Amino acid sequence: MKIYNPEINVLDATRERISYLFDEFETINVSISSGKDSTVLYYLCLQEAKKRNRKIIAFFQDQEAEYAASIEIMKIQMDHPNVIPAWYQVPIYLTNSTSYTDYFLYAWGKGDKWMREKDPVAVKEIDEDYPPRFYEFFKWYEQKNPDAAYLVGLRADEGVIRFRAVTKYVGWNGIRWSTETDNIKKFYPIYDWGFADIWKFIYDYNIPYNKIYDLMFMDNYSFYNKMRVSNLIHEKSYKCLIDLPKYEPETYNKLSKRIGGIPTAQRYASEKLVFNNKKLPRHYKTWKDFRDFLLLNIPVEEHREKFIARFEKQENSERIYQAQVGQLLINDFENSRAFNTKKTQYDKKVKEKWMNIL
Repeated sequence: MKIYNPEINVLDATRERISYLFDEFETINVSISSGKDSTVLYYLCLQEAKKRNRKIIAFFQDQEAEYAASIEIMKIQMDHPNVIPAWYQVPIYLTNSTSYTDYFLYAWGKGDKWMREKDPVAVKEIDEDYPPRFYEFFKWYEQKNPDAAYLVGLRADEGVIRFRAVTKYVGWNGIRWSTETDNIKKFYPIYDWGFADIWKFIYDYNIPYNKIYDLMFMDNYSFYNKMRVSNLIHEKSYKCLIDLPKYEPETYNKLSKRIGGIPTAQRYASEKLVFNNKKLPRHYKTWKDFRDFLLLNIPVEEHREKFIARFEKQENSERIYQAQVGQLLINDFENSRAFNTKKTQYDKKVKEKWMNIL
């Protein structure tokens, strides 16, 4: 449950948290992405670092397929005397959810024509083996220095799952707004901030922020679940391609040349049936029929086997078939956009009790 403290606001509470982390750790590593939440966390940590005449590490995993506006914010945030840049522009594989033939973007691949040149302050090569996938790279990076405090701009207000993830278990040193796994200590100092708190801080301190938010606002995007600034081909945000030609036409042209599937995804991402499993096509009687059709016609044999092996372990119900269709439409053979596969069962007595109450 949430307990509200009327004696302190979220800004002052967060400053106390960050001050405490500066007392306890010599190395403060802040993950940044150009998004609004990480931007606020970065500037809060920077304010504390300036007070103490210390430096923070600003970590950014550059996925190449980024908004130009995001890179402009990165340049600003990396270029500060109290910041040690950890801007990684190294070869890494990214799942491409826009194409059935180009399954990955090998970002920053050697010999490829990149969307843009690498930044002078970025780490361009790593002289050792490292995992060339996004999430695994994070873990590898953190394990290089387990004595550091890793700060992430995650907010519990964004959803019940995030609220549970941040607050359910006690983390490092008994702190609820932290987690500790494999000796890696992560902290979420702005976990209790709301949407309005974020934008008020940006306004009050005149902080440079990603201008894509302004464009989304003018297009009446929902404040709470639609304004997402991320990798342009991410399986949870590829719908940004709909507006990319309008927002950043040059970025769109470069991305279209860089990898297949972009024009098709841009054209059809807003359609009700393409890339979307909300409504069953009228030619099919059940979601299972539609799933079997897609399973037969979309994936290549290697990926089809992965889909089949995974689906065989899941519940046989129309709810699950509908979710499986969603994965097939974006060729999610890696299960990146996972869904709840647990069987929906109800205790009859509990159901009867609530029905009587209602």
